[in-house]
Amino acid sequence: MASRRPPSLTRASVTRHSLMRAPESRLYKALSESLRRVQRSVLSPLFWTWLKAAAQDRRDWMYPTGTPEVRIAGTDPARILIIGDDTVAGFGVRTHQLGIGGHLARCLYENLARGVVVTIAAQPGASARSTLKRLGDVDVSGFDAIVLMLATTDAFCLTPRRSWRRNMTSLIDFLKSADAPSMFVTSAASLQSARSLPSFARRLTGRHACMLNVETKRICSQTGTTLISLDAASDLTSRIYARWARRIGSYLTESLRKGTGQRPFNQDRLELHRTVPLTRRTPR
Repeated sequence: MASRRPPSLTRASVTRHSLMRAPESRLYKALSESLRRVQRSVLSPLFWTWLKAAAQDRRDWMYPTGTPEVRIAGTDPARILIIGDDTVAGFGVRTHQLGIGGHLARCLYENLARGVVVTIAAQPGASARSTLKRLGDVDVSGFDAIVLMLATTDAFCLTPRRSWRRNMTSLIDFLKSADAPSMFVTSAASLQSARSLPSFARRLTGRHACMLNVETKRICSQTGTTLISLDAASDLTSRIYARWARRIGSYLTESLRKGTGQRPFNQDRLELHRTVPLTRRTPR
């Protein structure tokens, strides 16, 4: 005699069970999304207020002063533009030579044996949205490669996924319309180990940074842009900047060695980039 399936395992019962759980699943997702929106609307302004107050009160929250540019003399210099937030602005160091720009310039000089000019266009506390608004007045032409380093502020302020996707896509489209042969985007460095943040803030911003990274990976895939993943850091120091610069430099070196960006050096055009209006010192 052929065996019969238990009633609980019949196809009809499984279908009924799935249909019964579908509304529960949709309700759970809707409630979760509502809680995330409330969380962002309540915690985001609190985090941002704390960040601005800390930036004004703590003396060790410093940024470099002077011309936002690092130059190493040599023939046929490679011209690099880095756009970003606090990490690009040089949070925690006194000169751009000790920040991401200086370390990247030295890395490229050693790898390429040619001159390097790294221009820094950054604003402490900048988000993808604010950077997009400011870039309209910046001449981004004449560079051999452009690197976009954002997400620190957006992770800290819990920027919604849709807003991040919209602004980052517009930023990448704008920068790719320039005549730079190469365009790179870095991931958000995890903030979960940042000692200056309360433990709950580290966990929350760390998870949000991971979410932004997933979205950034999708954006880069859709736009054909190279994504450079950065590892986590407990603090922003010159040693961390050097580590990130080596990572970024490996990608730029490969791109520049392929023959991209081998255009005649234009000193007049370089002068236009020496003072970039996105960089300023945070008031204390």
